[in-house]
Order: sequence, then structure tokens, then C-alpha cells
Amino acid sequence: MTATVMSKTSWSELLAGMLRVHRSYSRHTELIAELQTARLTPACIVKGIEHQNAEAIVRAGLPTVEYRRRTLHRHLDEHLFVDTTADAGVRVLACWDTRASRMRMHVAEVGAPGLWDRIVIHFTEWEKAGRPVPGPTRYSGTRG
Repeated sequence: MTATVMSKTSWSELLAGMLRVHRSYSRHTELIAELQTARLTPACIVKGIEHQNAEAIVRAGLPTVEYRRRTLHRHLDEHLFVDTTADAGVRVLACWDTRASRMRMHVAEVGAPGLWDRIVIHFTEWEKAGRPVPGPTRYSGTRG
């Protein structure tokens, strides 16, 4: 059996890296908690958020943003966008209005402003480019 000895510098670098990961995960959790209680306001309809490959589309154009979608009700989906590097989060509720036969969206934004604008711009450019679906990457799934 061989033992590897690490220098003090290596240990401190390892510890600093672990602390960064812990702080990032902790802030990710805090942003999601803030989003759950933040006030929702009516928003423009952003085509593409409801796309079945929205996660890949987000990852392709907004690589620091983590995306998660979940169905809350038959006609109601929640979309969470969290960017811990920018200290920002966005929550979108997309609801199909059966009476009006159209989608309605409400949004909440916490942390540094601007993430919602980046999302709208990204999906608008994606739409104008012909709605290309990015190919598979080595990343799959979202942080739960």
C-alpha cells in the first residue's frame, strides 16, 4: 500500500474548493426558497420555455443557469432558473387558460436583476434562429 502525502497548499486549495461548492449549493437552495415566496407578476409569453428540450436549450445559451421544470397541475407548470454565479433566480408559472385558449405566464425574480431579461432574449433569439434543438451533451438532469 502506498500513501500519498499532500502539501499544506494542496490541502488548503482542496478545502477552499469544497467551501466554494458548499456556498454555491447553499445559495442555490436559498434562491429557490426565495423564489417560492416571491410575488408573481404577469409576464410576456416566452415561446420555448414549454419546449420538451427546454433544459438543453437553456444550457446551450445560458451555461451558468440551472433549469428545472415540474408540473404542479394538469394545466400548470413551474419553471425555475437559477444562476448562482450571478446570484439570481427566476420562477415562471406557465398556465394554460382554457377559456382564452392560450398560455399565460407569471414571473418572479430574486437576487441580482437581469436574469429574466437574459431568458427572454435567449428564447427570442432561439425562436428567430428556427428553434434549433441542441444535440446531446455529457450533462444530463438538473440539480434537485
